[in-house]
Formats: sequence, C-alpha cells, structure tokens
Amino acid sequence: MRNDSGREPRPDREGEIAGGLHAIEALLREARDLVQEVLLEGQATRPARALAEEARSLGVPVRSVSSEAIRSWSRGRNFQGIAARLRSYPYADFAEWLEARKASSLVLALDSIQDPQNLGSILRTAAFYGVMGVVIPKDRAVGVTGAVIRSSAGAVTRVPVARVVNLARALRESRDAGWRVIGAVAHGGVRPEEVPRQGPRVLVMGAEGAGLRRLVLEACDTRVTLPSPGGFESLNVGVATGVLLEWLAGGIRGGSE
Repeated sequence: MRNDSGREPRPDREGEIAGGLHAIEALLREARDLVQEVLLEGQATRPARALAEEARSLGVPVRSVSSEAIRSWSRGRNFQGIAARLRSYPYADFAEWLEARKASSLVLALDSIQDPQNLGSILRTAAFYGVMGVVIPKDRAVGVTGAVIRSSAGAVTRVPVARVVNLARALRESRDAGWRVIGAVAHGGVRPEEVPRQGPRVLVMGAEGAGLRRLVLEACDTRVTLPSPGGFESLNVGVATGVLLEWLAGGIRGGSE
C-alpha cells in the first residue's frame, strides 16, 4: 500500500493500527464498523489470507502491504502478517445523556483509568449490566483505542462512551440536572445497600491506588465503600466496578429495593 509519494503510509497519520489473527477476527465479528481497512502482508500465511478474504466478503477493503510496514507497525508484537487500520472512535455527547435521563438511568464515570485492558474489561461489565453509557476524561486517561476495542470483546459497540474535558465539572452538571453522583472510595463511604437503586445515577470509579481525584470526589454527593469481610485492602477497579454495578443496576435488571 503506497501513498501518492510512493511511500508506505504512517499509521499515526492515517489511523491507529491493530494486528494479529485473533485481534482482526474479533474486530470483524464485534466492531466491523470501526475497521477502515484490513492490511495484508504480501507473504502472509494461509490463515491470514483466509481472514482477509472473510473481510472482503463482509465489505471491508483489503490492501497488500510490505513486510517492512507490518514490522514497523507491530513494534515487536506478532501481527502474524495481518493488521487493520481503525477509524476514529465516535464519542457520544455527554450533555445529551443528562437530558435523556430516566428513573432507571445509570451512567458509569471513570477517573484516570489508564490501562486499556481495564477500560475494555469495564466496558464489558457495563454492557452486561445495561449501563446507559461510560464517561471518561479527555486527559490523563486512556481513550477508546484499538487495544480497548479488542479487550472489550465487542462491548464498545454496545455501550456508548463519552469523553469530557473536565470530569469534575461534568459531574457537577449531572448533579444540577437531577442525577445522584456516587463516588466509590476505599474508606469512609456508606455500604452499597444504603445507596438508592432508583433514579438517575452516576457511579464514579477511580484509578487503582490513587482513587478519585480531589475535585472529582468533591463533585460526588454520595460516597460508597465496599466492605471487605476478608480484611483485604482493595479490589481491582474492574472487579470493584462489577460488584457495585451488581447492586446499583438492580433497577435496570428488575431487582427489588
């Protein structure tokens, strides 16, 4: 694949690159609309060529690229001769969510989550519990990248993600619009069963170790803490999110108070 100057295109200029047989297979199955084109190495293996043919059958363009381009994009990872150029993720409008609130609306806000695997896992959990959407800050946090798309196992196409410039301000606007903003803290919060499961709510989860930033925490009108019968200090943020959503999503899933 060459541009008008006769050189291979640079992925940072023409879209993020994801690669590998399993990754491309998952993208085609769960997030095909985000795949702009499949890139196939000229000397690709039979499985890679078969996957490229599958992409063609699904209407996804396939281009042949050099082995040097694949190696350059892979940065030491094994792309197995096949990659995909991804479209920019279409972030949702958080302000529209505030206006569209219902009695059972539940939004998940993530403060400073930087690990793509964590974000992808949390998106899967949010999809499972029927969360209305996930909001992340624009800075100091991972966005919806190829790694997130892959690790979400398709959930990124089921749960919209909004990105805001200032998360604390967005949470204050949520409170002003009638949402209950619930911040998860390691110590000092109420037990999950003391948090109402009805009404529009925003659950705010922070990064492991650092937790919620001060201004984000101050924007919350309720703080919740998971009790630890085993006396362990804390849970992985993805696990903690799942435990809290199990309670808070009761209204969505038909649970009783």
